[in-house]
Amino acid sequence: MNVRSRAVLMSLSLLTLVLRAPVSRAQSPTDSSVIVRPVASAPTVQNIGPTRDALSVAVKQSVPPLTSPSAASSAGLSQPQALMIVGGAAILVGAIVGDTAGDVFMVGGAIVGLYGLYKYLQ
Repeated sequence: MNVRSRAVLMSLSLLTLVLRAPVSRAQSPTDSSVIVRPVASAPTVQNIGPTRDALSVAVKQSVPPLTSPSAASSAGLSQPQALMIVGGAAILVGAIVGDTAGDVFMVGGAIVGLYGLYKYLQ
């Protein structure tokens, strides 16, 4: 980066900070002109109108979930699927990086992705 572009970037940053300072002070909680008064909460009102539960006239049967909540948090990916995704991402990173390091990423990503495919197909 040459000196001229560095000076322009520094002056734009400084100008942004100077112009932004009054706005940020305008909303500070230490401002003495702002008085905060507690608001009384409104009493809770029951909904009397139609609801989603009232739409159905059939018998409702409660069914327990088929999977445990901890298993549902894995986004539905098995380990072989995750390996294939990581391998594809490594190939993409290697293509972006280029040169010798990019080749290493691409070969490693291909190995991981193919191993994930092998495990997935078994």
